[in-house]
Amino acid sequence: MTEVAKHLNNILAIDRSTLIVICVLCAIAAYAIKDFMSKPIMAIFVYPMLMALSVVVHYVFILGELYPLKKMDQWLMWTVIASICGNVAGIILVASLGRLRDAVRASRPFKPTANPQQRR
Repeated sequence: MTEVAKHLNNILAIDRSTLIVICVLCAIAAYAIKDFMSKPIMAIFVYPMLMALSVVVHYVFILGELYPLKKMDQWLMWTVIASICGNVAGIILVASLGRLRDAVRASRPFKPTANPQQRR
């Protein structure tokens, strides 16, 4: 359990400039996604998922020591790549949940309910 707490603490300790870049890129992705959703207001719920997955992917990149944290150009490149990977994972997850919900609804038979106002 202490390992999980350590990782959560490290994820929450990501610097502000990284979070700002990830926030902006996820906001752009959520804005683009809303045009393809059946209910565009649901983009509000997609944005936090994209953010969370992007931050986790960025943390995985840090754990893997894929780039030196001190170099500005590599930091920006890997932050953008982490945002892209997180957004792709989030889009796949949201699309899968939507398809699963539609499949569950389609498998249930339609049962009309009696409307009390039509009985008169």
